[in-house]
Amino acid sequence: MKKKNLFFCLLICSMISIQIRLKSQEISFNAALEGVLLTTDRNMYVSGEKIMFSSVVISLNKYDEVEMNRIIIVELITPEGSRVTGGKFLVENQNSMGCLQIPEETSTGNYYLKSYTRWMRNGSTENYNYVLLKIIHPSKSEILNGKDNFDSISFDRRNFEKTNDIKIVTDQSSYSSGDKIQISISSSGKCDSTSKISLTLAPEASIDLDKGFVKKTNPSSIISTSNLQYYPEFKGVSLSGKLLDKNNKQALAGTKINLSVLGDKDIMVTGTDSAGRFFFSLPDYYGNRDLFLSAENQNDISSEIFIDNDFCIRPVNLPSPLFILSEAEKVTALNLVINHTIQKKFQNISIENEPEINSDSNSFYGVPSEVLMLENYIDLPTLEDYFNELPLMVKVRKTKGKKHFRFYTTQGEMAIFDPLVLIDWVAVNDADRILAMPPREIKRIELINAPYVKGNIVYGGIVSFISKKYDFAGIDLPTSGTFIRYRFLEECDQEPIQESFGSHRPDARNTIYWNPEITLDEKGETEIYMSAPETSGCYVLLLREMNKNAGIKQRWIEIEIKGSE
Repeated sequence: MKKKNLFFCLLICSMISIQIRLKSQEISFNAALEGVLLTTDRNMYVSGEKIMFSSVVISLNKYDEVEMNRIIIVELITPEGSRVTGGKFLVENQNSMGCLQIPEETSTGNYYLKSYTRWMRNGSTENYNYVLLKIIHPSKSEILNGKDNFDSISFDRRNFEKTNDIKIVTDQSSYSSGDKIQISISSSGKCDSTSKISLTLAPEASIDLDKGFVKKTNPSSIISTSNLQYYPEFKGVSLSGKLLDKNNKQALAGTKINLSVLGDKDIMVTGTDSAGRFFFSLPDYYGNRDLFLSAENQNDISSEIFIDNDFCIRPVNLPSPLFILSEAEKVTALNLVINHTIQKKFQNISIENEPEINSDSNSFYGVPSEVLMLENYIDLPTLEDYFNELPLMVKVRKTKGKKHFRFYTTQGEMAIFDPLVLIDWVAVNDADRILAMPPREIKRIELINAPYVKGNIVYGGIVSFISKKYDFAGIDLPTSGTFIRYRFLEECDQEPIQESFGSHRPDARNTIYWNPEITLDEKGETEIYMSAPETSGCYVLLLREMNKNAGIKQRWIEIEIKGSE
């Protein structure tokens, strides 16, 4: 009786999963009309430096009781919109911080730091946030020059409001190189408790105090949930795309798509909607990972997978000012270049390590019902021989000229669903391709003799092949699948810059201090200490407050650094 109930339960689950596969992405999200606020440690950089930033994802809805995106996308672009570099950053409690490294080959010129969420890509690019930056390449003669003088550009830029709610004072107005600088920050109590406060100390000419940001247009209700292409990233980094018939380019609806992060020993499964689109929410990994996506086989249909671009490639309409440096900016630019050159001589070279595959860790499906270690048996010509000659719970059968795996157990429900077939934890729907693998390249075969539910898909057991070298036993994966090198989250060291440099390492800081998230105590106060830089000149200590009302307020003081006496 229990088996009968289980049979009908699984049958109902299967019917529901089909409906989910068709409708899973045709839903209305309780998502906010979003905006992004972003501040940087300065506005002038040298090619090869890191742009440090702090940001807030804000809701522009009338009510704040909505789910917000957990990923912000930040790109460095030219005024014409060409992407130089970019990355994805994690958002916690609507706040994010990180850094973006400027490529060494970036030419001198004016650029913009563009920031937005995936959900905002359904609306106009005018609603993104843009920060104007100047980048200096010390040895490249080419200049990314603009078209207009800024005075002639009719484009609304944000003028910052000065805040009187937060005060900044230093123990002195001028310092000698190496002196300790004491900074006291206090709030009058009117400061919004949900505000995010950043603090930077940098050369005066490297910071645009008056008009550093392009004003963000207030979005209207232009994001229609009836015609969405990009879905909110409520859980983390996502990947989306479309599945089409390769011959007639028609969308393939209700089709299973498998995704494997190589080395993870796990798969993700979803279904396409009526427009052939699919969506995956991915783990919060950092750096590059290899992914493999494959679509289920359909009789007489050759499918093709198209992946959406991670970054918005639509054109933008931004001012393209002439690149002009004032006399003060020229002096500052020279100092920035000298310091950056010194830093490169002393910096540690870091190597990005690829994730290792732990061959001894358990797979996502847990402990197998049966494990076949091929080295324990005499060599057989083909893998199919092992299934047919040995008393295994799964056999190879042929239907309409195509081979497939089928479990033979007392559980009648196992006959309803096809098993999930894996090679090195990558789903492969082509049994003929799997069985063509040379047995000498296979270490073991793991079997799960029970219905298995992955996502909203039910499988009639699992047949998992593990190769000796974790290289898919040298076979070509299905043409209905695709490999991609996917960039997950950006990792950035935002720890405070060290104050002690030692006798063998000069102080070559271009940003003397950067804290993307200042925390005040119960009294609304905090104190910060740092060492004065070796480079003399006028510096600005700048505090910026970002709040949910889409406003940025700032307060700053100037300090003078004198050379060592």
